[in-house]
Amino acid sequence: MRKEGKIALGYCEEVMKTLEVLEETLNQFEILKIEFLEEIQHKIDYRSALLAFALPIVGLFFYLANDFSFIEGQPERSILEAFLGTFIVSFSLWALGVFLNGLLKKVFGSDTLPMGRKALVKQIFPKYSRKRKELVDDVERILDCQTLRNTPIPERYLNLKSIGYIIQVLKLEEVSSLQEAVKLLDLEVKNSRIQHSLTAKASTLRAAEIINGDMGQLFFEDLLKTSPHMRK
Repeated sequence: MRKEGKIALGYCEEVMKTLEVLEETLNQFEILKIEFLEEIQHKIDYRSALLAFALPIVGLFFYLANDFSFIEGQPERSILEAFLGTFIVSFSLWALGVFLNGLLKKVFGSDTLPMGRKALVKQIFPKYSRKRKELVDDVERILDCQTLRNTPIPERYLNLKSIGYIIQVLKLEEVSSLQEAVKLLDLEVKNSRIQHSLTAKASTLRAAEIINGDMGQLFFEDLLKTSPHMRK
């Protein structure tokens, strides 16, 4: 391999490592979204279950406390009748609890109560906002590195698929320079059948969209509205 080819290969491998780190950081944004949605859903489920099953338990306690013939051991009914009565009431209250649990999930998942969805977002927003800001800082540091800042590679090819192709043709010595590798890639991507296997949205463009995106509380509220998981 010619010296120019070796230099180009070494540089592209460095670009690949940098993009891998960038992609890993970008994936953390998706993980952060999932964690946010899961925490909101957990709080909704917890509050719904707590209220839905606490109320029937109170009702059952009230029933038993007022069923003097059963409590005092001086039955005006048979033991079987008392048992069946208690069982029917218990089953009815359990069914009520299941119904209330589903109903309260919808109520807490909406904005109709002071302790509904918006209140939950406001409560946990600072934690996720800090995490997101830390990730944005990491992305900015990666983008500002010398490898990506002054790269001769067109931005449209700053993705793992395209750089992987350039590295491959340099290793196989199909080309002798980075410029030739880029020209060869330009020819390859014109074939629509293999274009998707060689190109993807540039990692740097994805990173820029995240950096310039809305990081405020409305971002998290909109995330809830657009998430199918939260609409269930």
